[in-house]
Amino acid sequence: MAGASGGWRSPPGLQALTGLRGVGINASIVGESPTGLGLYAINLIRALDHLRDGLRVYTSCPEAVPNLRAQVQRVIPLVRPEGGLAGHFMRLLWVQTALRLRTRVAGVEVRLNTVPEAILGAGVPQVTVVHDLLPLFFPAEYPRQQYYFRSLVPRVLRHSRLIVADSESTRRDIVRSYGIPRENVRVVYPGYDPDTYAIGEKEPCGALDGSYLLYVGNLLPHKNLLSLLDALAILRRRHRARLIIRGDGQPAYAQAVRQRVETLGLGDAVSFQGYAAEGDLRNLYARAACLVLPSLHEGFGLPVLEAMACGTPVITSSSSSLPEVGGDAAVRVDPLDTIDLSDAMHRVLTDRELREDLRERGLKWVRAFSWRRTAEQISQLLDEARGGAGLARSTTASVERRASGARS
Repeated sequence: MAGASGGWRSPPGLQALTGLRGVGINASIVGESPTGLGLYAINLIRALDHLRDGLRVYTSCPEAVPNLRAQVQRVIPLVRPEGGLAGHFMRLLWVQTALRLRTRVAGVEVRLNTVPEAILGAGVPQVTVVHDLLPLFFPAEYPRQQYYFRSLVPRVLRHSRLIVADSESTRRDIVRSYGIPRENVRVVYPGYDPDTYAIGEKEPCGALDGSYLLYVGNLLPHKNLLSLLDALAILRRRHRARLIIRGDGQPAYAQAVRQRVETLGLGDAVSFQGYAAEGDLRNLYARAACLVLPSLHEGFGLPVLEAMACGTPVITSSSSSLPEVGGDAAVRVDPLDTIDLSDAMHRVLTDRELREDLRERGLKWVRAFSWRRTAEQISQLLDEARGGAGLARSTTASVERRASGARS
């Protein structure tokens, strides 16, 4: 076990809530090059480690969470997400067998699952995090995850005493899709990394000719990139503008995006960048005139916070969780209305006062989001789950009926 690390400690008012020892954290989703779900788990574990004793972290990549006070337990590398479908299957098998046994032997009093992969029929209370239900809403994008989200996830949630949703939008999706009582699904917003994403030395909201629009995210149909390109083509009739697309994703959709660029004659206006180091991403945010995230559906939408923290204005959708994440610090548009999106980009690019206002609003808004606050709220839920105030047992038939009726 690593030695104690420095940093912030829990406030006096939280001390009474951290007496529970023996918290087992299922961090098997953390891989060698963590992104998305893995980074969520890493940041949450680090923050919880400052709050409370008695943590046991189960991961195949202990090097991803160094210098913890917690006991870090190494597990087999076959469970890593880099293994694709085979890795997912091995992780589910490992959770039901090895994790069950190891946490029982260790005397773990409550388990935290950082993704909806939990022990079924467990006698120990569990708190399970659900980031989104995108496979239910966009089955063509996630064909391999259909059985899991329609059959296994409802059982996982039924065997979890409390459920954590990344947003109120995700909580509504869980309640509607699986019939889980609303009061047993708690909203806890993720944080962002202020050490990486912060304002630096740059000209505030650069001039139109020297700046670019930025998209950050996967290349998947629900990200609505084809509409973004259509809106850019309309915008280019009035003003010269460039777009950088940073991300990677489904090959067929990525090809469709590139084909749309050629069809619209935007070859000299759009450039593509793959995933890069966080420092490089921070520089992309900081130098952009605006982040544009016109997704049809998001569980949370972390790029909104990252861009705002870098002093970059944001245009985003008026749908799903994105109004929660951006608040009144972002320009909201109908993601299906390309004229609305084009006009919003035009306003932000050409109105310096609007850009400065959005910049100031964004810098204030992101102060409400931190991994410390996320960990404090989840720490309280761990104690609540251990105390027995948790999920009211739903019958198997009720939950499965809701799952089978979930919209596709």
